[in-house]
Amino acid sequence: MSRDCRDAREDAKGKDGPATPGSFQFSPEPTLEDIRRLHAEFAAERDWDQFHQPRNLLLALVGEVGELAELFQWKSDVEPGPQAWPPREREALQEELSDVLIYLVALAARCQVDLPQAVLSKMDTNRRRYPVHLSRGSARKYTDLPRGAASEDQAVGSTDLACKSTSQAST
Repeated sequence: MSRDCRDAREDAKGKDGPATPGSFQFSPEPTLEDIRRLHAEFAAERDWDQFHQPRNLLLALVGEVGELAELFQWKSDVEPGPQAWPPREREALQEELSDVLIYLVALAARCQVDLPQAVLSKMDTNRRRYPVHLSRGSARKYTDLPRGAASEDQAVGSTDLACKSTSQAST
């Protein structure tokens, strides 16, 4: 990282007021690669790589998603939303989202999936599956859109992304 994570965090705190939908932007650092490296160093220092097989990382990820979901449980859909939560709840939200991201990046690294490239590929697939003229304002799955909408997608199959569970992968 060219800047210390604390500096990036402080810069983010200095932004004016709550973000409106569409105006929010992530800070440029740390990158996903920085997060992967930070977690890999953290785990290596504690000799935890032995516990970070894909199944273990996935189950940890699911557990963290459950903790994140718990923060939203029983909240009204009409209240202002997480931006208006009290500071303690906002801090818990930040921590749980961070845990989810850390485990997701660790799982992708162990499975040798380049997440930024995978996201670009998936967005291309989604653009073909959900053409704007057929899907705008609709919650229908691409298979329920009018015929021909996903014709290109028929050739797009799921790629074999077998996870490596050897100690060669760094997490």
